[in-house]
Amino acid sequence: MLRMQFNKKGSAMQENKRLFIGIKVDLSEKTEKFYSSLPSILDEAAVKWVKPEYIHITLKFIGEVETEKIPQIQNKLKFVAKKFDEFEVMLKGVGVFRDFFYPKVIWFGLRNCEKIESLKNTIENSLSDLGFEIDYRKFTPHLTIGRFKEAGSVKALKKTVSENQDQYFQTVPVKEFTLFESILKNEGPEYKIIESYPLGKEEEFKEFRF
Repeated sequence: MLRMQFNKKGSAMQENKRLFIGIKVDLSEKTEKFYSSLPSILDEAAVKWVKPEYIHITLKFIGEVETEKIPQIQNKLKFVAKKFDEFEVMLKGVGVFRDFFYPKVIWFGLRNCEKIESLKNTIENSLSDLGFEIDYRKFTPHLTIGRFKEAGSVKALKKTVSENQDQYFQTVPVKEFTLFESILKNEGPEYKIIESYPLGKEEEFKEFRF
């Protein structure tokens, strides 16, 4: 979805897309079963649950970008992807961001994330060459699965987290990362894949004989 800016005379100036970079995560049967049980367990809370097909690990939120600049981003990401081999992370534990009384986000935890952090830092440094600011905040790898509108029962939330904070759910194979467009809608954001970047894949070159 293109967002067009206009000057005072009403003529088009730029077309923008709202972009982020992430790793799509496919939930295992065990993980999805637990995830599907949460709305009934936390039934007193008002939570906007993330659609399973949209669950991902965010590597970098880029924001509004002029469409003419997107090919430059794509070229940078292709180069980054060649530097990393495929790896795995562990999906383990449940937690919340801010706290139990004023929760903002409920998430699945990620373990063994050294390579994800390295990938994120490499992307940050690479895109800084194009003028995008580096995010220096502490990186906390996680999967956002819901956003709270109202906290509901503090007791139920505490119980859910304490009983599952060390729960192993699945291994997540990381074979690629993806440049997404986030399209904001009343019913919630829609994520559209712009391009995916397989890890460790060198460009194929044809051999020409003369």
